[in-house]
Amino acid sequence: MWPVLLVVAALAAALAVAVTHSRKPPAATGHGGTPTTAPAPVVVTEVGHRLLGATGNWALFGLTAGEVVRIQPAQGRITRTVVPALLSTGPVSFVAGPDQVIIRPLDFVPGYLVPDGRPARTLPGVLSNGGPVFPGPAPGQVWVQTGSGNHTALSLATVDGRKLGVSIRFPGGNASLLSSSSDGRGYFLVPWAGGVYDARPGALHLVTTGTVAAVGPTRWLAVECGSKHCADVVIDPASGARRILPGHALSGPPAGAAMFPGTISPDGSTAAVFRANQTGTLTLHLIDLTSGASYQLAVQGSPGEGTAAWSPDSRWLLVAASPIQARNLVAVNARTRRVGDLGVALPQVSQLTVENTPPKTGK
Repeated sequence: MWPVLLVVAALAAALAVAVTHSRKPPAATGHGGTPTTAPAPVVVTEVGHRLLGATGNWALFGLTAGEVVRIQPAQGRITRTVVPALLSTGPVSFVAGPDQVIIRPLDFVPGYLVPDGRPARTLPGVLSNGGPVFPGPAPGQVWVQTGSGNHTALSLATVDGRKLGVSIRFPGGNASLLSSSSDGRGYFLVPWAGGVYDARPGALHLVTTGTVAAVGPTRWLAVECGSKHCADVVIDPASGARRILPGHALSGPPAGAAMFPGTISPDGSTAAVFRANQTGTLTLHLIDLTSGASYQLAVQGSPGEGTAAWSPDSRWLLVAASPIQARNLVAVNARTRRVGDLGVALPQVSQLTVENTPPKTGK
């Protein structure tokens, strides 16, 4: 009888480990020598099934108050990593990949690097200063603010904080950098000299004299207004070709477009932007970049950095919705425009980013 009980107990323990893993630090000691339990720095939960019917090795990262949540939909795996409290309530750059995510406040306070499955640590090297960070042109590369005042620049660096010797400088200080955004192609869009420019080493290319409403790797959406009306303009970033979008034009730039453009699906078919409705509530709109049709969805939110992110196959739009909604992390089916969720309990997320780099062998 005893051997049978031991085998059953061993199987139950193995099953528990397969469902949830955690890496806990040694217990701390409180007043009077009473042990206190510190939260595990990394907790991995195996859901047991795929999420969203996803395939591939992409991962969705969510930033919460005190944690980074890494969701691997195809693997049905959720990793929660504790992150020290940020010493800033301002905007935060949240950049993924490969095999890690960067959290860097724009203020000059500490930021953190969160390697997949390992505890968070302070940002190294050139990443340890404040200012915006943008995804670079190759995996493992980022653009990071360096210098200050009239010597402000964005320098290309590795995620371990090493400069790569490539930089872009802007005359007139750093005001433009604080309102810049990723261009979806490894460089960035910066308001400067009466327009919005695509910034690359040695060149600034004018994108529009209006406002960039949404960006993606294969399309940009601009809003250009004259004295009487506005036009939605779809721009091919590779060729520079421009096309006025048919249908009802936006009455002006989407909410927050000057600071935080919306996001365009990787296949270039759909733009997701937040616009104010008749009551002034910010709601999510999907814009068909072929027909110009605009669809308002029952998703409230804000046009902040990283509010929405697309799955690499353009099938799903993931949204960090307003906390007042029943669902915080919303999943929108791009084809049907149905609003749902991932079907698992998650903490309140404020920013999202997606990594589409295959994991290292053995991870």
